[in-house]
Amino acid sequence: MAMVTKTIKLGVHKEVHAIKRNAIVETQVLYNRVIAFYMDFFVAHRGVFKEHVSYTKKNGEPAERHWTNQELLTLAERHTLSTPAHPHPLMPLEAIPQAKGMPTGLRRAAINHAAGKVKGWFVLLNQWEQNGKKGREPRLGEPNEPVTFYADMVDYPDFDLLPQATVQQTFIAVKLWYEGEWQKVPLPITLPLRDSEALRAAQAESQRIRTETAQIKARKAPNEPWTDEERAALRPKVWVARSLSLYAQRDKRYPGNLRFALHVPLEKYVQTPKKAKEQLQKNPGLPVVTVDLGVNRLAVMGAFRLDQLLATQFIHGSALNHKRHLLLNAISKKRAQSGRLPKNVHDNVHLWQKVRHLDENAARQVARRIVDFACQHGAQVIVFEYLRKYRAPQEKMSRSGRKNHKRAYWLRGQIVQWVRDLAFREGILTVERNPAYTSQMCPHCPANYRQVGSRQRHTFTCSNPDHVYRADADFVGIINLYRKWSGTFTYPSRKKDEPKPA
Repeated sequence: MAMVTKTIKLGVHKEVHAIKRNAIVETQVLYNRVIAFYMDFFVAHRGVFKEHVSYTKKNGEPAERHWTNQELLTLAERHTLSTPAHPHPLMPLEAIPQAKGMPTGLRRAAINHAAGKVKGWFVLLNQWEQNGKKGREPRLGEPNEPVTFYADMVDYPDFDLLPQATVQQTFIAVKLWYEGEWQKVPLPITLPLRDSEALRAAQAESQRIRTETAQIKARKAPNEPWTDEERAALRPKVWVARSLSLYAQRDKRYPGNLRFALHVPLEKYVQTPKKAKEQLQKNPGLPVVTVDLGVNRLAVMGAFRLDQLLATQFIHGSALNHKRHLLLNAISKKRAQSGRLPKNVHDNVHLWQKVRHLDENAARQVARRIVDFACQHGAQVIVFEYLRKYRAPQEKMSRSGRKNHKRAYWLRGQIVQWVRDLAFREGILTVERNPAYTSQMCPHCPANYRQVGSRQRHTFTCSNPDHVYRADADFVGIINLYRKWSGTFTYPSRKKDEPKPA
């Protein structure tokens, strides 16, 4: 089993009230002041990061470990908060007046942030000293973190409102420093239907986990250890929402030049997919999706089961190439007008940013469609061509045209990376196979006929005189890619002096 995560981003409405906007800004400033306070505390007590604590393993053997996050949290609260047991703390948090009455969850989130930053700085500092103090000394820096809200500080909306709406205008309430005190403030958000369904399912799963936890605790003795089956029953089987974060980003289109967004991380456990050889030996006819990535066609997909082709899908990229080519043409013209720039000065920053965003958005959308296609047909493996060593050919075209062609080749690597990440969340394995001759061999010829066919643009024609076969070259590619997965593909016959394909 492996835990996977993803994040839902919910934008706070542009017309949020000015008082609420100020409350968000003041809360973030105060939150980072508390983080800086606890960073100073851990720097003064950085010896705890080197200390070892003795404990006993389950088998009874003695061992040592570092301080856990919970122990660091307890240490910080003991020496900074005034309690009946410790009325005079070493470094009172009361030095920050607004921190009085701060929600416990928000304060503990700040402590965890501070402990993580100081621990990372302390490790880098020790490495720098052990390496003879080469280079610049690592510095801790000032905190600039988004506000993190634990579950008890958030009220999610009522999902029964307008269930037929594609996009819903609703509220999420979080605790903020509002008009001189800590209180829950409803923030207007735009909630798409798919995110609403995900949050509804997450709340139902959280309720199931709480109910099962209470039932297990009720039938067990206080010090009785938990079994593996009981722990497995409490693992989230669908996406479960965790600590929400409130981000602020500079944007001139919004009042106050700030745009706010709520990031809701979700996590669940998935069954780790087995290796390709194990799955193929166990079930040679298991559901598989093969993908042929290209330039003019971003992806051609085929779903196979029991050596039968079930469905195909084509994703065209001519519109993307055209938009990218227009931007690269504009960059090329502006470069010709500006002349040579000084060293380390970037040109056309905003245009290049548009090109990168265009490519990244296309890669994400194509990857999402590939994984959805695999889930729709119950595939357990997605097969790609191994294209990392391939480079764009040096064709006779304009400079911007060559750059467009090159970026189209780079896009294929981004698609594979996004598919690998998205597929793992669904328990699907991603593998790569040798791309040699996938679009040049006839998939219907017998194994003893090993002659290469002809290809003109997107059309493949078999060279076997015994039968006539003509089809789309990318369609032939996904079939041959499945044959390479199943081990039935035959390479063409070659002479002794011809090199072996990569």
